[in-house]
Amino acid sequence: MTSHVRIRSVGFGRDATPFIDVLWRVYAGDPHWIPTLRRVQRERLDPAHTPFLRYGQAQLFLAERDGVPVGRISAQINPLHDEKWQEAAGFFGHFDCANDPEAAAALFKAAEQWLRQRGARFCRGPFSFTINDESGCLVEGFDTPPMIAMPHGRRWFPELIEANGYEKAKDLWAYHYPVDAPLGDRRQRAWERIHEHPRVHVRPFDRRNFQRDVRIAADIFNEAWVENWGSVPITEEEADRLASDLAQFADPSLTAFVEIDGDPAAMVISIPNLNECARDIDGRLFPFGWAKLLWRLKRRPESGRVMLLGVRQKWRTREFAQLGLMLTAEVHVRGAAKGYRWAELGWVLEDNHLLNHALRRTDAEVYKVYRVYEKAL
Repeated sequence: MTSHVRIRSVGFGRDATPFIDVLWRVYAGDPHWIPTLRRVQRERLDPAHTPFLRYGQAQLFLAERDGVPVGRISAQINPLHDEKWQEAAGFFGHFDCANDPEAAAALFKAAEQWLRQRGARFCRGPFSFTINDESGCLVEGFDTPPMIAMPHGRRWFPELIEANGYEKAKDLWAYHYPVDAPLGDRRQRAWERIHEHPRVHVRPFDRRNFQRDVRIAADIFNEAWVENWGSVPITEEEADRLASDLAQFADPSLTAFVEIDGDPAAMVISIPNLNECARDIDGRLFPFGWAKLLWRLKRRPESGRVMLLGVRQKWRTREFAQLGLMLTAEVHVRGAAKGYRWAELGWVLEDNHLLNHALRRTDAEVYKVYRVYEKAL
C-alpha cells in the first residue's frame, strides 16, 4: 500500500492547536527537548497577542502522512524588513519535521508557493516569525536543552532543509558563560570605572514602570543594532508585548540601564531560564505545572540568558568605550549574588567580529550554533 503525504493550511488562534500538537510527535524520544508552555505557544500564534500577525502576512502549514501529523512550517512576509532593506523577501519558520524527506519537501513546496504568490524573490529562515523572535536552525549543540526563547531541533533538520535547495546565509552563535567564575581584572576595572564616573548612574528596570522601561530598552536596541544583517526594529506594540511577558517571571535585578547625564545610554535585559524550571511539566500549567513552575522560580534556576544588550551610537565614545564590557560585568555581579551558575549570551552573528572578540576575552565559549538558510525563488 502506498503511503501519502498531505499538506493542509492551518488557521491561527484556537485553530492552531494541531500546529502545536505535532511537536510532541517530532520530538518524541529527544531527552533534551523542553516544550515551550502550550499557553505561550498558543499566544504566539494568535493575532490578538502577537503584533506581527497584525502588521505582517503569514500562513501555517501542517504535513500529514496517512492522516497522522508529521511536520509543520510557516511562511511569512515582513513589510518592516522590505521597507528597511528594499527587498522582496519571504521567510519560513516554525520548521519542525519527522525524519521524512517527502513530508519536508511538501512543506517547503507549499511555503514557497505561498511566498511566490505574494511577490517574494527569495526565502530565508527559519524565523518564528521575525529575526527578533526564535531564529535559526540548530546545527551544533544538540546534546543540551534549549535556553528560554531559543529554538531546539533534531539532528536531521539541517539535512532536510538543504535537500530542498537551501544554502547557508549566516550562522548565529550562542555562548556559554560561567557566572560562578571570577569576573576577571579587566572587566572588574571597567565595572568600577563606569560606576565611579560622575556623569553615570546605573539602575535596574523599575517594576512599577516596567512597560516604560522596556520601551526605552527597545529603542536603544533598535538604534544599537540598526546596521546588523537582517535586523528589523522592535515595534512599540512588540515592546509592550515583551514587557507583558517579562513581567510574569523576569527578575528586575538582572536588568540594568546605564544613564549618562540622565539619558539612557545603554541597557541589558537578562532573564531566568524558565526552561530549566519547566523541564518536566510537558508544556502544561495544569493541574500541577503552575505550582512547580512558581516554586522553582522562587528558588531560582541555576542558569539565565542575556537576552538584549545595546549601547546608543552617540555614547560609543572614547570616554565611554567600555559600556558594553561594563554591562556584561554588571550581569555577572548581579547574577553571582543571586546564585546563578552560568548564562547564555546570544545570539551573536558569526561575523560580528568586535563583539565575538570581546566575548572570547572573557570565559565565554560558543556552545550552540544556529544556521539561517536562504534560497532564491
